[in-house]
Amino acid sequence: MAKAARGNAAGRCTVKTSGDSSNAYEVAPDTPISLEAQDDSKTTDTPPCILLVEDSPTTLRLLSKPLSERYSLLTARNGTVAWELLQTHPEIELVITDIIMPGLSGHEVLIKIRSSDSLQIRSLPVIVIAGVADSDDRDLAFRNGANDFITKPIDAAELQARVRVHHKLARTIHELEASRRALAEQATTDPLTRLKNRRAFYQESKHGLALSLRNNTPMSLMLLDLDHFKEINDTYGHQAGDKVLIAIAGLLKRMSRAVDTVARVGGEEFAIVLPGTGRDGAIVLAERIRTTIEKAPFQAHGEPLTLTMSIGVATYDTDPPDTIDELLKLADRRLYTAKKEGRNRVCATGDTASPA
Repeated sequence: MAKAARGNAAGRCTVKTSGDSSNAYEVAPDTPISLEAQDDSKTTDTPPCILLVEDSPTTLRLLSKPLSERYSLLTARNGTVAWELLQTHPEIELVITDIIMPGLSGHEVLIKIRSSDSLQIRSLPVIVIAGVADSDDRDLAFRNGANDFITKPIDAAELQARVRVHHKLARTIHELEASRRALAEQATTDPLTRLKNRRAFYQESKHGLALSLRNNTPMSLMLLDLDHFKEINDTYGHQAGDKVLIAIAGLLKRMSRAVDTVARVGGEEFAIVLPGTGRDGAIVLAERIRTTIEKAPFQAHGEPLTLTMSIGVATYDTDPPDTIDELLKLADRRLYTAKKEGRNRVCATGDTASPA
């Protein structure tokens, strides 16, 4: 069974220090961490939300009746209220507005929508309500960014058709943009843990070191490896092993700072880059991570499970290397030393990177 022995992590490569980051990191709560499968498939579908902006109660009823069966409706009697609703209801997917209203006019609402700092608001499809003879207002509405118009008196079938077309088009554009963002994220994200992947970690580390060289400030790298991880997969199955990796990723994120980059760089191997952190501060964090994971109340099939982690640390401005490749090699050598000396320990001194 994968149950690593607890013990003193002190070894010839471990440095004891109060450090310079004693208050920078959060220790995880003492809550059982279950490795059992969970059902996350439940979803709830809500109808698309449309904002109707119309000061006439009669016209508002004529608009609402054919749309209420398929859409969730918010209403505003003037442009001022409409703008407030747009800023507080991100679920709005389409706007239908009259032109002549008290407070902000339909033209003014359009201008505010199209010049909004919010991409979600700025991209909303807007259908303008206009009279048959209001050609000047229609032209101005289009110049201000309207997508379409409907004429009074309201024809229910035409209204439904125009709303359906513009809502579908807006949804398609939104989905394409979401897909583009997802593809960009996939290129830098580990799919299991949602941490940065090896490629992203390397780029972040290079950028961090460049800043350290420019500003003459320290930067530390940390390589972390779960001890005896294969035994977890063999004993409890790969699903439990995946749960362990996800839980460890969460702990590492919570215990690091916003400026740190946490990544999964191998099967059970993680890495953290610590900008502006010297050796002492890196050791403080490494020891906190090690002891937190050792004491974390993991459970598998109702049984308590003790996990341990070995950590190698390298620091620019204390250690000789001044390139990312050499710092990573040194951190990896120290991780190997921590493993060789019995695991469940931090190695931050000793060894030197080989000459390039």
